[in-house]
Amino acid sequence: MNALAPLRLVNTVLEPILRGVSRDFEKGSVTKIVAGSAWNCTMLLEAFIGMQVPDEGSIVLFGENLEDLPATELHEIRSRISTYIHGGGLIANLKAVENVALPLLYHSKESTDIISEKAFRALNRAGYDGNPFLPPGRISAAQRVAVGLARVFAANPEVVIYDRLGDGLPEAERRALLGLALDFHRERPDRITIFLFPHKNIIFRDAPVTVLNLSEGQLS
Repeated sequence: MNALAPLRLVNTVLEPILRGVSRDFEKGSVTKIVAGSAWNCTMLLEAFIGMQVPDEGSIVLFGENLEDLPATELHEIRSRISTYIHGGGLIANLKAVENVALPLLYHSKESTDIISEKAFRALNRAGYDGNPFLPPGRISAAQRVAVGLARVFAANPEVVIYDRLGDGLPEAERRALLGLALDFHRERPDRITIFLFPHKNIIFRDAPVTVLNLSEGQLS
């Protein structure tokens, strides 16, 4: 165990999916977790960001036990993390570009003009080819995924957790999205990237990815 690892599971029990798991996620690492179900993916993502409290043990992020943090400090910790929610996780009454900008408006002290510029650049980088001023209900499923990915890019986080990125899209589109996510990972040598998938059929070629399988309450 490395006490300096930015993200650590320490004898973590989160019933029914984790039963005394200890695991370090080191700086610069890329990990694919085969979680066994979509529900398990969501549970893990929420646990990693402090939305699910372990039954026993700890989840430590940047040296802090998430379950012990008051709301203000947990908010500060979360500003260093970005998550991709399956399907994009967009807010229905916001435009595409507003969905990208919202976390920056919430966590950043930059001007609205700078944040808007970052949001448009991130949309372009994520391959978004729709109207940035349309709400999620008026764009395609693939475009909603691109908006969700752009939100990650705009935040430039230290830790990224992707819940089923591109799952359900055609193979070529999914591979393109995973390639963009890996390119983004490489831009910061200290970045931790975690991909959550319910199944094993997502294969990363030519990338140093650690694969962990969630089975019987253990990650191995």
